[in-house]
Amino acid sequence: MRISLMLSIPMLALSMAACSGGSGDGPPKGEPIAKVAAPAGKQWTDTVVKTEEGYKIGNPQAKLQLVEYGAITCPGCAAFSVQSHTELMDVVNTGVVAFEFRPFLVHGIQDVPGFLLAQCNGPDAYFGLTERLFADQQNWLGKMSTLTPEEQQSVPKMKPEEAVTFLANKMGLVEYVKQFGISEDAAKKCLTDKAAFDTLAKNTEKTMADGKVTGTPSFFLNDARLDAGNWTQVKSKLQEAGAR
Repeated sequence: MRISLMLSIPMLALSMAACSGGSGDGPPKGEPIAKVAAPAGKQWTDTVVKTEEGYKIGNPQAKLQLVEYGAITCPGCAAFSVQSHTELMDVVNTGVVAFEFRPFLVHGIQDVPGFLLAQCNGPDAYFGLTERLFADQQNWLGKMSTLTPEEQQSVPKMKPEEAVTFLANKMGLVEYVKQFGISEDAAKKCLTDKAAFDTLAKNTEKTMADGKVTGTPSFFLNDARLDAGNWTQVKSKLQEAGAR
């Protein structure tokens, strides 16, 4: 499915499963990896950079590079965020593991508002905002059920930026992000950021074309696909690779 078509659909089934299977070579395995000290006066979780496809937190040169392809309206991704956050950030702080989150619009246009707003306060705030959006997902995403049949039919006919703003307001996200220091004007500006929208769409389309990801959450460790869909499984793979 082309991303242009995908983005014309306001809602897809929220039950799309996590990917299965692994890469041919499999994820790395090895002896415990020595911890790496963060720069003086900092923790590795203070280091966040924008990447070509998403955002990375931790030691950029970490021997273990964990990547998640996730969607902000994906229940499995929300569960992973809630279950993993404390332990994953502890592992990141050892300097052994860096974690990169790459947005993947598995549910089309309904994923766009949350991702655009998560970027509003810059890279340093990105993981904190996505964590909160995932933690409160049922509340704001549940408001999509208030869309009337007429509104659902009207969304695909809107210009993309109009559809994004409309859905953000229906989900109450503009009001929601105010508690994190994002003003209404700033939120509206982020929601109509065409360059940011295009980047999300193009990255999702490229990933789909590559055949790397078929659902969310999908995980890769040092470019090897993990047969894992939750934190317990991912944690086990990290430990096998030396994060212990």
